[in-house]
Amino acid sequence: MNSKPRVPKSFDQGNTYSAAFNYEGWREQFILTVLRIACVLGIALIVASYTAATSGERISFISLYAVLVAVTILPAPYRIRAVILLAANFAIGMYTILNWGVWSDGSLFLLVTVVLSSLLFSRRIDIIVFGINIIAILTIATLQQLEIFSLINARAPTIEFKDWAFFLIDFSIAGILIVVAIGQFKEEFTRVIQEMQSTFNTLTSERTQLEDRVHQRTEELEMQTKQLRTSTSVARIVAEIQNISELMETVTKLISEKFEYYHVGLYILDEYKKTAFLQAASSAIGKQLVGQGFRIEPDRRNAINTVVEQNRPYISSDGNANFVRDVNFPITRSRMTLPLAVRGNVIGILDIHSDQTQAFNMQDAEILQTLSDLVAISFDNVRLLNETKNLVNQLEINTSFQTREIWSKLTSRRKSAYQYTPAGVRPVFSTDKQDGEDGLRIPLILYGQNIGTIKLKRKGDAKEWSERERTLVEKIADQVALALENSRLVDEAQKGALRDQMIANISNRVRETLDVESVVRTAATELRRVFDLKEAEISIGSPQAEAAPIRKSTGALRLK
Repeated sequence: MNSKPRVPKSFDQGNTYSAAFNYEGWREQFILTVLRIACVLGIALIVASYTAATSGERISFISLYAVLVAVTILPAPYRIRAVILLAANFAIGMYTILNWGVWSDGSLFLLVTVVLSSLLFSRRIDIIVFGINIIAILTIATLQQLEIFSLINARAPTIEFKDWAFFLIDFSIAGILIVVAIGQFKEEFTRVIQEMQSTFNTLTSERTQLEDRVHQRTEELEMQTKQLRTSTSVARIVAEIQNISELMETVTKLISEKFEYYHVGLYILDEYKKTAFLQAASSAIGKQLVGQGFRIEPDRRNAINTVVEQNRPYISSDGNANFVRDVNFPITRSRMTLPLAVRGNVIGILDIHSDQTQAFNMQDAEILQTLSDLVAISFDNVRLLNETKNLVNQLEINTSFQTREIWSKLTSRRKSAYQYTPAGVRPVFSTDKQDGEDGLRIPLILYGQNIGTIKLKRKGDAKEWSERERTLVEKIADQVALALENSRLVDEAQKGALRDQMIANISNRVRETLDVESVVRTAATELRRVFDLKEAEISIGSPQAEAAPIRKSTGALRLK
């Protein structure tokens, strides 16, 4: 079952990895969250201190709360929100210390101010905020010890010097620990973020490289598929051609057009593989060179020599050490030479030129080599087919000539003709008599030779013969001619068998004895009997041996 793959959350719609930590964005979201919490808790704080506060303090609390709500709801720069948040906490902390003493909750607000400054700003800001808190506490302590502050705020509790000292020491220790701890945390956090960002950049780079490789490989596969499809199409067209010249012209033209190469040439080697003759070309310059022979020099830089010797593709490109510029093709920047081999024997060469640098690679060579092999096989098949056709034509000519000679001799000795009449079938001893032009005459054709004639006449006045009737008679005439030839062959076979049987019988009787006189007597008797002779004479020895010493003879045979 096919199902749509799940896309990880770390990837957005644009296929971009979103694992990078945005510190600025985090601070914006963090301060908004703190401001919202402060707005909610601020209501409870105002309600709790509303009864004990004076009218001026109530106005201050409400004004401060209004400012917090405004910077939370309304769009404002990050620094303004952070400063207002820190100022509000500082104001609440100082107000609590002034009204309820150093051991009240005011110290917590001051410490929260230090913590928030460490989180919302850099280390220099949190140190400055911590220093402002220390200075503010020392100022209040000094004013109270000098009894100056009691004149301003009569409700402020009286705090002894040692209490201020202990409080200042405790607050300083807590503040320093907070600043140092948060500083260390921020440094470690920054390092982790940097490592994450570096890792993310590395993954992004590798992913981009992987996508590029996949895209490049996909393009290569598409190109190879296109080349294979084109190669199959060219091979199918070439396989249907049965003329060698047309085959070579078609191969060069289709490869040039389908694969977009400006020149394709097809060479055929001589029997010694020392000269390559250009037989077909796709370019105008190449067509002018058709028919010329190019000697195969024993040079490693010679593409044709390398292909013929090693039976493998040869690729060269402009800028490489093995590239040799051809004066006939000055715009060639890349060249690939492929062998046309049949059963391991190189019979020709397919030479391909391109005006682009690095236009060929090994994948192209493999695909085009397969096409070259198919072209070579088609070329060899067409050559064999033409040779077979020529041989068949020669055999047909010889058979026709022999048929004419045999039937001429046969009909010269005996003219066999038969005629069907109302009285029955009778032989015709003379066929030279002309019966007029009325009727149908169909020749008996055997292997292209006329060995006889069929003459037909209708009854009554009807004289016309339809095409269908004529076709039927022609088919019958063909069968009659074949039957006559079969009869002749059977007759010759029977005569040959009788001759062979006669020779075998004479040979057997002659070999029944080892006596010379008995052999000669038996041979003469059998010859006279077989040929029904009046006289048969076999003599042993040569009376002319002395007169003609060079001609040797062991006997003589005379038949009458």
